[in-house]
Amino acid sequence: MKIVPLPNTDEVGQAFTPEVIENLHRQTAGQPFLVNRCAQILTTELDIPKTEPITMGHFSNAHTRLLREQNRNIQHLLTNIRRDPRFERILMQITSYDEGVAFNLDTEIISELVTYGVIEEDTGGVCKIVNPIYQFRIMQAFKQPINGLEREYLPEDTRAGFRDYLTPDGHIQMQSLLDNFKDFIARAGFRILQIPDTPHEYVGQYLLFAYLDQFVRIVGGDMYLEVQTGRGRMDLLILHNARKYVVETKIWEGDLLYEAGKQQLAKYLSIENAEEGYYVVFDHRKNPEPRVETQTLQNLTIRSYVILVVQERPSAATLHGQKTP
Repeated sequence: MKIVPLPNTDEVGQAFTPEVIENLHRQTAGQPFLVNRCAQILTTELDIPKTEPITMGHFSNAHTRLLREQNRNIQHLLTNIRRDPRFERILMQITSYDEGVAFNLDTEIISELVTYGVIEEDTGGVCKIVNPIYQFRIMQAFKQPINGLEREYLPEDTRAGFRDYLTPDGHIQMQSLLDNFKDFIARAGFRILQIPDTPHEYVGQYLLFAYLDQFVRIVGGDMYLEVQTGRGRMDLLILHNARKYVVETKIWEGDLLYEAGKQQLAKYLSIENAEEGYYVVFDHRKNPEPRVETQTLQNLTIRSYVILVVQERPSAATLHGQKTP
């Protein structure tokens, strides 16, 4: 993939703060269209006075627009990933498992995704999606627009819908929000397996993405993906009322990798100058071990959830309170 230089003051006639340059690089990975489109939004569409530097607040607005708009580059991306139903499974496997997917151009499906500019080789000879913006749009494209469970996101005693999870001064009560998500998955049970055209292996992550996306839109926040530190994880960053919230999600691969994920999250929180983070792991085993725990690592607070994903629909006898023989 061709990499283009990031914009500088001489090129656009306006100063970019170092943090904006860093985040623009992380989100686009130098993809030419994305760099140029984001710079265009910042310098010509947001009406920022030329005498003012472009700040992270401006970047957040431009970034959100880029994550939601339709343009020729994104339309081309989405058309390509829909060409083959196998693409969804392999793209989700790339982002969901620590073991990753071997980068092998002799494999037809890998070669096609490289040709389409969707994936490239990461360190260690594994595949990665080329940038977080593409990954976000891929997640949006694959999740069902209506999963049939939206009415059950909230408990029956809700008072103000998703706004129940805001403090009186307007900040997100992220622990309560994710506690409710855990309870929602339990309430939904086997019905999460009935969402059409959704691989069961990734239904938990799709539902978390959809749940948080709906919450963020209702309360007026922004959400995006950050994949700075490699494969096997998906970091959701939520910006709301001048605060940042980090939610890392993975699929269960064993105790050692579960604990290692906490250390990864703590390292990332330190980079982002955040004091707390949230770790959601989906357990697909036949005998899962649900967990909810809060720990302090490196002087940072990490709230962890291991959420079981139902493997199959109960038998008719079980549904009527009887044990099957």
